[in-house]
Amino acid sequence: MAERRHRYCYFALLVAACALGLAAAAGDPTSATEQEAHADDEHTEDEHHEVHEVYAVLMPWFVQALGIVVFFILTRHIHGLPYTAVIFVLGVIMGIGSIRSGQDDQLSSSIRMWTMIDYEVLFNVFLPGLLFKDAFEVNFHLFMASLSQLMCLAFPMVLAGTVLTALVGWGVFPYGWSFYQSLTFGAILAATDPVAVSALLNEVGAPPRLKVHVSGESLLNDGSAVVFFYVFGGLWLSEQGIVMLGGESTVAGAFAIFFRMSLGGALLGFAFGLCLVIILYYLDRRMEKEEIVLQVAATVTTAYLSFYTSEVVCGCSGVISCVVCGITTRAFGNGMISDWQVMDAFWSLLEHLLNTVIFALGGIVFGDVLSTTGPDGERLWTGSDWGWLFLLYVLVTVIRFGLMFAFFPINKRIGLGTSWQEVVFASWGGLRGAVGIALALALDNAIMSEYPGTENGISEEATLSSRMFGMVGGIALLTLVINGTTSGPILMKLGLAESTESRKRILTCAIEATRRRVLDDFLHLMTDERFFFVDFALVMHHVHILKDITADELQAAVEANKQSVHPSQYQVPHLDRVLPYIKDSGRLRAAIVKSKGDFFASYVPGDSQGCPGGAHPLFGTIEEGAVISRDELHRSEETLAALLPLVKDTRVMFVELLRASYMAQIKDGELDPREYDGGLVYALFEGLDLTEDAVAKGEPLGDWTSAQFNSVTWILKCEMAVRRATSSFCSRKGGPKQRVDQLRDLEPGQYQELRMNVLLALSFIDAHKEAQDRLKDELGKGSGTAEVAFNKVMNESKAEVRKAKDVLMKQTKKKLNHVISHYLCVILLNKQARYVQQLADSGVLLPREVRHFLEEIDEEIIHIRSCPLDKHPNAIGFVDENADYDETGQFKGPVRARKRVRQKSIL
Repeated sequence: MAERRHRYCYFALLVAACALGLAAAAGDPTSATEQEAHADDEHTEDEHHEVHEVYAVLMPWFVQALGIVVFFILTRHIHGLPYTAVIFVLGVIMGIGSIRSGQDDQLSSSIRMWTMIDYEVLFNVFLPGLLFKDAFEVNFHLFMASLSQLMCLAFPMVLAGTVLTALVGWGVFPYGWSFYQSLTFGAILAATDPVAVSALLNEVGAPPRLKVHVSGESLLNDGSAVVFFYVFGGLWLSEQGIVMLGGESTVAGAFAIFFRMSLGGALLGFAFGLCLVIILYYLDRRMEKEEIVLQVAATVTTAYLSFYTSEVVCGCSGVISCVVCGITTRAFGNGMISDWQVMDAFWSLLEHLLNTVIFALGGIVFGDVLSTTGPDGERLWTGSDWGWLFLLYVLVTVIRFGLMFAFFPINKRIGLGTSWQEVVFASWGGLRGAVGIALALALDNAIMSEYPGTENGISEEATLSSRMFGMVGGIALLTLVINGTTSGPILMKLGLAESTESRKRILTCAIEATRRRVLDDFLHLMTDERFFFVDFALVMHHVHILKDITADELQAAVEANKQSVHPSQYQVPHLDRVLPYIKDSGRLRAAIVKSKGDFFASYVPGDSQGCPGGAHPLFGTIEEGAVISRDELHRSEETLAALLPLVKDTRVMFVELLRASYMAQIKDGELDPREYDGGLVYALFEGLDLTEDAVAKGEPLGDWTSAQFNSVTWILKCEMAVRRATSSFCSRKGGPKQRVDQLRDLEPGQYQELRMNVLLALSFIDAHKEAQDRLKDELGKGSGTAEVAFNKVMNESKAEVRKAKDVLMKQTKKKLNHVISHYLCVILLNKQARYVQQLADSGVLLPREVRHFLEEIDEEIIHIRSCPLDKHPNAIGFVDENADYDETGQFKGPVRARKRVRQKSIL
């Protein structure tokens, strides 16, 4: 019940956010620019109009901001609701608010401007971006194999559905619609938009045949529905004395429209697609980022030009042209795309932006309809209209089921074939969306512009189109909410998703493969001196995939790790803190001892003494000498003065090597960009950027001073304030109060400052060591003057490393190992997340499975950042170096026996 109440609260927060946005925009009805315009009587009316035109920019970006909040809440707290349905509802609230408020504020003015957008502008802005992506991503070979089925579903079934739906509007509805208006209404509702269903099919691993039937039918349905819309819409508008949407007002002219738009649009789309393929062929420099960007720009340009040329210039169907262009490009230009990841990312972004605006705009107009009064001064939309809307939803669903099963005997014998289960799902998954909303909105605006309203309300002619839009918008909302949310269970019930048992076996194999790779990474990291004394109990507590590792698994991983590198480069992993937790590990330890002697000296952590009195491996090489002696350096001063330009260039090169090292740490998961809300990366790169400017002026390296003292204090303050303010809202597990308590009681500012300094120093030291090695590999010491410059920069780098190590040496070993052990856990979890994503990219894991794994990993990383435990369950105390192992290498146990330790704060 508590979880349900939280979900209701989050949904209420969406509504409140929308209302707050309206109130904020309404709070200042006149901007400063307007006030100046009113104050100055010499300003002309044209200038005043230009001020208002800029308001059109506000509505789409305000909606995008709302969309970000909606998406965040839906993915974290309210699973199952379609994103577009929520955006539509918020649009309804905005539409009602802008009408009933009666304000002339900026947002309300922007909303009203968008509701009166010209239908041709609407088509040319939204439809190409939405249609081309779907056509461009279709499985071309399966599409062509099932083309006969799709053509059967596209034209004959769409026409039959249009007529049957028209009979509902003409014979059932009490609105007095003419037959041509009812046919127009039927054509609009014939356009399907299974965006939510298509995503579901990809997530659950539905059969490829079903996916191509759903997506292919949608593409061709859109084209045929738009053609029928132009045909019947032109006939209806001619009854109203309006000449647009093709202009012909006779039945013979309607047939001419049909053939011109369908065949002409297909030919134009094919021609544009071939031109795009040629352009992609010549943009073949795969290693140049500019040409990759140009390829993306070419696809966008061609998509919009093909639509415009066909729709506006040639009077054909822009929808069919754009769809055919996308399919042609997919067929012949698939192998010419230099970077599919960039291409897909851009088109996904464009689709998201356009869908957000078009559904919000549809909701706004629907809200406008709900608030509008007719010519008699009464409400246009009443309670009875809601009843007719729900009846229409039932009848439209029945019509679709009836038609799909009527064509089932034919579709079963042609193309790829089909099954009754697939027909049931395709019938239920026929959602209405962006294309239908765009068509209805265009028609409503066309009527509104010809027949403006009066003081009492809209005109009699406009009531016909507005009520029709209300029905279309309502059907879109109901299909999204009802059909979209229930498609998943229906798909499972019909047995069209991959079987649960088979997926469990695949998941088990995938988890084992990931476990082996993470274990291999762990062994590799255990050759790094930073992690010699990590607490393996802590690692098992946080990295669940490494829990219950057996001796055989560990030995196999050690052997695989040894065989993966050249013998001269192999380093034995430091496992003296790991083997005590592994049952029957004596044989493994004996093998390791035999290969590299007994290096398992037990480590006695200090209680309160700082690291200078101990022997932590991080500081074993702290005084590693200069590459050249002081005398040599003194004798080189005169030479160095003459070689300042060479030294400066070497420093600049070293800074770039540092930057590459930090980026490699981010890629490998060793530097988490989310740590301290990005503050850790900010501090490191701030020091690097300031040093880059300093070395360009001839100054020595000094990036540690900049990173440490310019950033740490205020980053900690900001991070703690942000996390306290957002912890309850962003928490995914447990109640909000629990997370706030953890932050207050278990993450004191003192510990966070310690952790920040340690992580900063570890990343800094590792980056400098990597840059030093790369500088040696790339340039070598050189000879003569080049050697002097090389040694100068290397010494400056080592001096900076010593400063970072000094910060670490001020900490006690216990606290230092606590932070380093958690740091290792974050690295392993980031690597695990990367492996899971790779399994998804290769098709082994489904998107919904990947989402589950990644959410668990993110949760654990969040928990690590606020982990309050000094010692973790089943931790072992190492106090006697002679009591841990016997002569065979078998662990006997420390003097202080293994026990479950009390959970307490480190500070």
